[in-house]
Amino acid sequence: MVMTDIVEFPDRRRVEHEAADWLIKLDRNSEPSADELGNLREWLSRSPVHREELGSLARLWGNMNVLTELAVPLGNAGVRARATRPDDRGGIGMRVALAGFTAMLILSVAVLVSTLNHDDSWTTTNGVYSTSIGEQRTTQLADGSTVMLNTNSRIQVNYSREYRDIQLLRGEAHFTVTESDVIPFRVFAANRRVEAVGTAFAVHLRESEVEVTVSEGKVALVSHEPAGADATTSGVAPVEALLGTLEAGETVIVADSTLDAGKEDLIRRIELPNIDRLLAWREGLLAFSGESLETAVKEIGRYTTVNIEIPDPAVRAIRIGGQFPVGETDAMLSALEENFGLRVQRLSRDHVVLSAAAE
Repeated sequence: MVMTDIVEFPDRRRVEHEAADWLIKLDRNSEPSADELGNLREWLSRSPVHREELGSLARLWGNMNVLTELAVPLGNAGVRARATRPDDRGGIGMRVALAGFTAMLILSVAVLVSTLNHDDSWTTTNGVYSTSIGEQRTTQLADGSTVMLNTNSRIQVNYSREYRDIQLLRGEAHFTVTESDVIPFRVFAANRRVEAVGTAFAVHLRESEVEVTVSEGKVALVSHEPAGADATTSGVAPVEALLGTLEAGETVIVADSTLDAGKEDLIRRIELPNIDRLLAWREGLLAFSGESLETAVKEIGRYTTVNIEIPDPAVRAIRIGGQFPVGETDAMLSALEENFGLRVQRLSRDHVVLSAAAE
């Protein structure tokens, strides 16, 4: 296997000298510039060793006895501060100022290090998550939000300090979002973006449609189109437009805008007496209430590798209702045979034909 990522371990002695150089830069009357702070943050983010070393040096500096000679551990033997004697003019004021500076330095380094540690923990759950056919999986993300993947689904999590972004690459997922007034939670599917704060909703990516169902709170549905014909153009922000908002109990299906659908046909609202039926898969069930057998079998087919064929259009149109265990194909087929007057013919292990029992 070819390794594409090479991890280099930091040189401890080099890091010590670099940390000392940073303390020298911080030890001055003027405040560091924005560029310097940015460079310091970049240096601290290189590894835990960098953060530990700077914090250790800052603590060492602060713990030294300011009543004796201050030997600054900066890797420069010639850099020393004269001992402050009690008979020095302004000696007490110097000691107070020095103590204040060291306290401020320790605090500043602690804030920078803790911020970067927070950033690290914020991104610990970044990556790709997926399920196979018939599998379901629940994952808690770094912010406490949870995502439940339905069968044959795939997402990519990309958290940062600005956004909590998730790309739905395939299938269906339900999100229970931890509220944040600062960092938005955004789910991208095809050319759509669903944005929510402190809510729960499901997104189902179909071949040419995106279905959004809100179980709690409220979400905004946004069109997220490439800026030009070349969707891979870098550095160009996508064109976005608010398509509408959804509240708890509402479901919409949004068509792919590239199919030249009229604006009035772009969004279809689904009227359901109870969305719990649509989200029953979270409880390990498939629930139907008057759908055609063809629709039900298509949904059942998402959870199995068995090909279920219905040759007769009249049989495909039969309306069915009830609950079926997710992934238990044999149990579902037996229920169809016993309760709906159907005949189940097994042509092979992975091929089943449904027909009317009278045939």
